[in-house]
Amino acid sequence: MPEVVRKRVKRFCTGMFVTYLTILIYVTLFTYNYYVYGRSFNLVFFDSIKLMLNSGNPWLFIKNVLGNVILFMPFGFLLPLVYRKLRTFTTCLVLSFIMSLSIEISQYVFAKRIFDIDDIFLNTFGAILGWIVFKLLYILMNLIFNSHKKTSG
Repeated sequence: MPEVVRKRVKRFCTGMFVTYLTILIYVTLFTYNYYVYGRSFNLVFFDSIKLMLNSGNPWLFIKNVLGNVILFMPFGFLLPLVYRKLRTFTTCLVLSFIMSLSIEISQYVFAKRIFDIDDIFLNTFGAILGWIVFKLLYILMNLIFNSHKKTSG
């Protein structure tokens, strides 16, 4: 890939990452939450997931469980795309955990919402899924560009 194109793509991806982080902060801290139970916390793994699963309300389960996974998939995809030094699995795992933990603490302290260990687990899992998609596409792109170099060179 020509250097000019590479720089434009990197600039575009950086803009996407900043936009994503802005939306993430807005959605998690500043939007109205219909299911607010006041300031509380859940420190028991899978407790709130079981509660939502047993609620009989599929929308509640989809919104909270799948929503938390999907919410962090862009984090796991865009972080290694923008920052070459942050491409390892461990780095993605640790940074997504820290980001999710920071959001949960902020929700508890500033937005008077629930600190939920399950949200941290689901967010981190979503980021790992995003990282896997990044890694698969990265390998595919390398195969395509390397085969193109061999046939044109």
